[in-house]
Amino acid sequence: MLNEDASRQLALKVINKEKWWDVLSRFIDVLHINIFIVDRKGLTILPPEEGKYGGRLLTDRSLGFRPAQEASEFLKKFEQYGSYLEYASPLNLHQFAIPININGEGGLLGYMIVGPVILNKRLGNAEYAALARERNIPAQDLVNEVNGLRVVSNVMINSILDLLSEIVKNNIELSGIKSEMRQQGEGEEGFSEEIKEAAKDLYSTVCLDELLVTLLDVALKMTNTECGSIMVVDQERQGDLTIKVSRGLKESRIKNTRVRIGEGIAGLAAKENRPFVIHGQQAGDNRIKPFLQRPEIQHSLIMPLMAKRRIFGVLNLHTREAHCNIENNIENLQYLSNLLSSVV
Repeated sequence: MLNEDASRQLALKVINKEKWWDVLSRFIDVLHINIFIVDRKGLTILPPEEGKYGGRLLTDRSLGFRPAQEASEFLKKFEQYGSYLEYASPLNLHQFAIPININGEGGLLGYMIVGPVILNKRLGNAEYAALARERNIPAQDLVNEVNGLRVVSNVMINSILDLLSEIVKNNIELSGIKSEMRQQGEGEEGFSEEIKEAAKDLYSTVCLDELLVTLLDVALKMTNTECGSIMVVDQERQGDLTIKVSRGLKESRIKNTRVRIGEGIAGLAAKENRPFVIHGQQAGDNRIKPFLQRPEIQHSLIMPLMAKRRIFGVLNLHTREAHCNIENNIENLQYLSNLLSSVV
């Protein structure tokens, strides 16, 4: 186990500020939530964005959210929240901490801090002003900052944390792969450039598969659906959509499904970059009625996935149950797919 100083030095080495700040900035813009990184003592590695999403709450102690203690006391306010940590402030605002681990080199390096956010329901301005006066905080300043925070449900914040955690893990592992390649390359029998590129391409593919599995699992949980898949554009085979990851589908269907862009429901969703929500055999678009051949399916969602302004896949969810949360979570799923696309 590394001591604190060695751990911070390793964290600074692994968490390349230029690269990670670019990634964090994209996360912040996609989620509308402030995000920053601290080492395992709570000292800042990458700071929050001051001008966005409660940034002043994180930097101005007079607003009562940031603790008055030294930075090294920062993490002591957090409590266990499943696999993560949570801080519920007296102002009814919440922050979450995702552990950043590296295997074999000291374990815990630090935390990605997500928030502040408002859980489930925003209070009225008068209520926040009253909380401010109770704590001798400038009321209008607090209200202004709180009004810039995003309201999320418990399910949504858990989904965000799960997907961010997977992205962090893959970034850390990829940094380790690249570091090992550089070390190997220094020897007489180092890897050739072709092997290095092939290895990185292979690892990137594995990372993408893991991220897609995480996105699918999160989507199923969020919508209370039990079956689904993510199809991706197969550039090697005429750009058709094929099933990359799935849950609850038969193996024969996974292998045999191939959809052309513009054909079928998934193909239309990809071509037109629009989601379809279908209830039973009812469809608002006459073009998709011929494809509704499974009466046991009560509800379904077909939603395109975009990265770098191009469609790269389609998310398919369906359930045989009468009740689900598909329509209530389309916007949330789009946030999560945008988060994924920011690193694809």
